[in-house]
Amino acid sequence: MYNKNLIKKAQTFLANKNVELYSSSDAYTNEFAISVDVTERIWTDGDGFWSTVKKGVKVNYVNLLMTKDVDDEEWNGGLSGNINYDGSGKDGTWYDGSDVESRLINKIKNEQDSDGMIYGNTAFINNTFKYMVEHCDFDMDLQKDMLDFDYSEQGMQDDEYVNLDVHLDVDFWQHVFNLCKQQNISVRVLDNDNINYNVA
Repeated sequence: MYNKNLIKKAQTFLANKNVELYSSSDAYTNEFAISVDVTERIWTDGDGFWSTVKKGVKVNYVNLLMTKDVDDEEWNGGLSGNINYDGSGKDGTWYDGSDVESRLINKIKNEQDSDGMIYGNTAFINNTFKYMVEHCDFDMDLQKDMLDFDYSEQGMQDDEYVNLDVHLDVDFWQHVFNLCKQQNISVRVLDNDNINYNVA
């Protein structure tokens, strides 16, 4: 059903110590997420829509969430992912600073007291994938159909929080996870009580 080479690459990614899996369901909603712990700075290049600042941003994690209501047939990742970062400006990280008062729903940063918004900086997304390749055993062959993300809309962005539209082929990743269990490949899992454990 799935390409064996892609399955192997996905297993290697899930088995990485910086990668974590989450799955939950109740009477109303199903959730599935892949999270990535980030241990290096993710760089912007100063060529964004809302900022000309080039900085190494202290990122804490990337969370890629998909949801499906019980009445729906398709999984949905619109507006449901995020990159959490340190926006304090300390030690050279991004400085969220202050906002300009506005009647608009979209956040507008004070150019005199902030680095602007990361939103729209292509290099930041590309460098997040680069981090995943270099530190999480992610293979870019998986990006095309199995795992992808990009900025969502401007109004969803917030301080220390980059909102994402997410695409995960959940059926594929669940299949890969089941194979990992069958083959005793250890995978970090977060349960409903936010307790980490390894499944092998």
